[in-house]
Amino acid sequence: MQKLGAVRRALGAGELDGTLSRLKYGEISGARAKVAHVLDGFARSFGEDEERPVVLCSAPGRTELGGNHTDHQHGYGLAAAVTLDLVAVAAHNTDGYVRVKSRGFNKLDVIDLTVEGPQEGESTHSASLIRGIAEGFRAAGKAVGGFDAYTASDVLRGSGLSSSAAFEMGMAAIWNGEYGCGLAPAELAKICQYAENTYFGKPSGLLDQLTSAVGGIIFADFADPRTPKIEKLHADGLLPEGMFLCVTDTRGSHSELTGEFAAIRQEMEQIAAFLGKKVLGQVTESAFWAALPALRKACGDRAVLRAIHYFEENARTLAQRDALQAGQFDAFAALVLESGRASFALCQNVYCSTDVRHQGLSVALALSQSILQGSTGAWRMQGGGFAGTIQAYVPQSLLERYHSEIERVFGKGSCYILRLREQGAVKVI
Repeated sequence: MQKLGAVRRALGAGELDGTLSRLKYGEISGARAKVAHVLDGFARSFGEDEERPVVLCSAPGRTELGGNHTDHQHGYGLAAAVTLDLVAVAAHNTDGYVRVKSRGFNKLDVIDLTVEGPQEGESTHSASLIRGIAEGFRAAGKAVGGFDAYTASDVLRGSGLSSSAAFEMGMAAIWNGEYGCGLAPAELAKICQYAENTYFGKPSGLLDQLTSAVGGIIFADFADPRTPKIEKLHADGLLPEGMFLCVTDTRGSHSELTGEFAAIRQEMEQIAAFLGKKVLGQVTESAFWAALPALRKACGDRAVLRAIHYFEENARTLAQRDALQAGQFDAFAALVLESGRASFALCQNVYCSTDVRHQGLSVALALSQSILQGSTGAWRMQGGGFAGTIQAYVPQSLLERYHSEIERVFGKGSCYILRLREQGAVKVI
């Protein structure tokens, strides 16, 4: 740890520029301002003590590259860490409490580490994640203590870029580094998933946390979801020079869509259950096609189509990994377009049929097609669907036009121009 005042002076003198550049924050002046804000926020929240030792951690958001609704069926997933991140400044305390103040939230989270287990009224709040992560460390045989922290995240909530995973990994990185826990990134990801599932109450898969923990591009095989096989592809050079990844937040509401999300998994597992299995990852595609007439009668056509989506998307995700490894971006882009079409035709998770007036994802995809068709770019939806975000690979010659048109339709700040990030959750200083 370095003292707060010393960190401020080093930042102002440019001594941290090299470290910040490796995180690909872009213009160094913006990176300095970002860190300065977090340091000032910590001082406002916990006192202007220039002599207090602090640590600075960063945990990235992520974007889905392939594998839409495949992970929960024990299939493949492909995701990349991006340059939007959560930054946290933290300092030890000796009273056994964790206190976290986050930019944009009035509440100070205060967690008594002596109180274990999920607490009434705490689920779906960040305090539950912190408490669950602490319990995960203890379950791994690691002792954790109190700290004060201020966080700022440009991974906006509800953006489809996994703001919760970035927050979780930021908290885990503080404990792991400053209390000498020494757990590997994959172990930290599992602890964070446990906290999100058990304490926060969200039945998420592991890919979000893995990508934020490890960084780069992560290919994961979830055949055994408790111990997924993970392969990291180094991010540098995987996108061609002059190709940009844009993620658009269509700013649709998820508040009434829980049932729509849940139905995808339920229907896929209905198909699996009819064939004597728990999930589609345990079903052979040949057995599925052989049983098609009976499956239509027993489960309905939408469930059948969503199962077809699983088999196609799972194979496509493997092919996407192979294309990236081989440096064949054109092949990768063609698969991205196939995935996007499958979301419309098979998975049927681009829009909600009960609310036909609000089809933001469809509009964003149609606008992307109108601008990018005939170029080397590609576009698809990502995430759970029905509302949320799309992604597009945009050549530099079309970037200004694409960005301005998207924001004309969906509002200022809706289109993120991202770079891939090699580093996962890290201690910056």
